[in-house]
Amino acid sequence: MRPSIGSSARSGRWSRASQSDDGNLSVARFLGSARGRLLAVLDTDEAAQAAVLALEDTGVPRERIEILTGDDGAAAFDSSGGRHGPAARLLRTLQFTLMDQMPDFAYYEAAAREGRSVLSVRVKGETEMRRAVETLRAHGAHFINHFGLFTTEEFERWHGEEPKLPGFMRR
Repeated sequence: MRPSIGSSARSGRWSRASQSDDGNLSVARFLGSARGRLLAVLDTDEAAQAAVLALEDTGVPRERIEILTGDDGAAAFDSSGGRHGPAARLLRTLQFTLMDQMPDFAYYEAAAREGRSVLSVRVKGETEMRRAVETLRAHGAHFINHFGLFTTEEFERWHGEEPKLPGFMRR
């Protein structure tokens, strides 16, 4: 069974997933870190579904692909940490101070809240990452970033009108 819009194929290291009534995992509640993930925005559900199928066709296992969309998807990013309590707020404050990618979380959170889909792909190695980037581009993905241990690699900038974010959250 393939992940569907608004579902998570598997919970990530810093995220928690809950079982839904139909037995599928629901979207992670909090994504503490994006390390090891390739994140991309797709503007339609159809484009996101097609990208997931294409990623699977290139050999990325479905349990390493998540679709984050709507309020649940936005809550997974929780760029301020405010929805997940004092510990999450402290974590986000430290991350925002020390890590260059934290403003990106605000963009992904806004994209999900606006009805776009954010694909999270846990890639293994440079070759799989590059293949996944090309697959996502071929399906219209934008704001494609890979989050490493110490760096964020940007592959595709935001397309179209950017989300309305406070000035300090802009790149």
